[in-house]
Amino acid sequence: MLHSQALSADSTQAHTKKSYLSKVFDREINLSFLIIIIALYLVATANIGFFAQVLSIYPFSSNVGFIVSITGLLFGLMWLVIQLLCYRPIAKPVLIALVLIAAVCGYFTDAYGTIFDRSMLVNSLQTDQAEAMGLMAPSFFIRLLFLGVVPAVIIAKLRIKHAPLRRAILQKAATLIAAIALVAVCLLPFGDQYATFFRQHKMVRSYANPITPIYSVIKFGMDYTAELRRPETMIMHATDAKRSTANGRTAKPKLMVFVVGETVRADHIGLNGYQRDTMPLLARQPDIYSFKNASSCGTSTAYSVPCMFSYANRSDYNPDEADYNENVLDTLNKQGVNVIWRDNNSSSKGVADRVTFEDFKTSDLNPNCDDECRDSGMLDGFDKLVKTEAPAKDTLILLHQMGNHGPAYFKRYPKEFEEYQPVCMTNELSKCDDQAVINAYDNAIRYTDYFLNNVIDTLKDYQQEYDVVMVYVSDHGESLGENNIYLHGMPYAIAPAAQKQVPIIIWSPTDNSIDKNSLTDMINQPVSHDFITPTVLNFFGITTDEVAAAPTFFKSTR
Repeated sequence: MLHSQALSADSTQAHTKKSYLSKVFDREINLSFLIIIIALYLVATANIGFFAQVLSIYPFSSNVGFIVSITGLLFGLMWLVIQLLCYRPIAKPVLIALVLIAAVCGYFTDAYGTIFDRSMLVNSLQTDQAEAMGLMAPSFFIRLLFLGVVPAVIIAKLRIKHAPLRRAILQKAATLIAAIALVAVCLLPFGDQYATFFRQHKMVRSYANPITPIYSVIKFGMDYTAELRRPETMIMHATDAKRSTANGRTAKPKLMVFVVGETVRADHIGLNGYQRDTMPLLARQPDIYSFKNASSCGTSTAYSVPCMFSYANRSDYNPDEADYNENVLDTLNKQGVNVIWRDNNSSSKGVADRVTFEDFKTSDLNPNCDDECRDSGMLDGFDKLVKTEAPAKDTLILLHQMGNHGPAYFKRYPKEFEEYQPVCMTNELSKCDDQAVINAYDNAIRYTDYFLNNVIDTLKDYQQEYDVVMVYVSDHGESLGENNIYLHGMPYAIAPAAQKQVPIIIWSPTDNSIDKNSLTDMINQPVSHDFITPTVLNFFGITTDEVAAAPTFFKSTR
């Protein structure tokens, strides 16, 4: 009798639990609310490795606000990504896939420090069964079961509330706006710290799960698609290009030094009315023309430099196609111009792949290296560059500066150029006040002034024999704390003017072939990187229908 009663009680309890679970799963849940829950769940369970990396750089005790902010930022980004991926007909499969991916990737990140970037994705696809099984441990299956399979089953059993189309669209729009607002609220108060975090600790953000794996899959797909579209041969440009006969026979050979500046913004140039005399040497040089309203093609070196020398305007330039399209250096090379690219930066970004390239980032070629190799070292052996052949021929020498590359502006110049003090002596901009950051930045511009002045003085020695000119153009600008924004690289549409307005400075002596009236007319007009390709071709007397109607910084008279 007692045994029968116990069985009856157990049966009643089981029925009660089953009835409770049935009620839970029978109840409809709003999709937007479910996405918030999943986003919180993923932040908490899949990002132990990410937070461990963050805390190793920013101890919690002295960075409470920033740690809270970065937690909110990760949640905001997670919320935003899931919102963009989830729509009611596919919501359950997407959410189930996310928790399973997060459980798997989170395990390998926490256990082995694995980062699921594009390279790791390719490596994973090439791993055979034996290698894969060698990585499996009981803890993997336990984690997958409790943090992946169980939540996936729960999601599968939930009933998602069906909303009318109009209400669903409004809810989606509202949640997307809310997620973006949360991201902005987390970013803005700590802009200086995030500037350093994103620039100096790029690897840490790759620990974010499952955002990094999702991005890597998308990137892999895009790269694969782009590779399928890639032509087997280079796309030719200016195939109708012709040299001026007069330039080839009666005029002096042309010699242009084109300095590709780095991270200099126009409003910190003394020649343009900046309150500080950041270019005192150029201010004393005759025949200097400084353009007051110049804009860049992009807000980063990787984007801007290939764009500067392409045949595309900013509006139709595609960075994914740049490496299989000829640029203006290719045209000049084919037309017999001696083209040399000297680089004291990261690289030419593919621009100089088919012309003479010299790396001045090390002391192997650069004789002026201390804490780092200096831009002035690129002038070493200049005479050998110019007088490579007899008779003398047209020559274009491109010098790619380290310039004002941040955030360690204090490293970009020798100590004797430290005119403005105190300076920020760290790449952690959050540890310095804004004026110290600006002081270091302006000191770096003074070193560029010194470098450009040396370029001009070097060219003066060739005036009798060559038709000479120097052109200086920065690749993009820089934010220095305005509205708590630092560095560069923001999307062009929303980037502040400080990241897009750049200096363009031309030294054009009175005896060269450039029409000075054309220069004077242009220095106050809106110009851009789009003017570079047609200007260079014009100076070397090369015509092509591809840029026949394009504006230039100046006109050459012969």
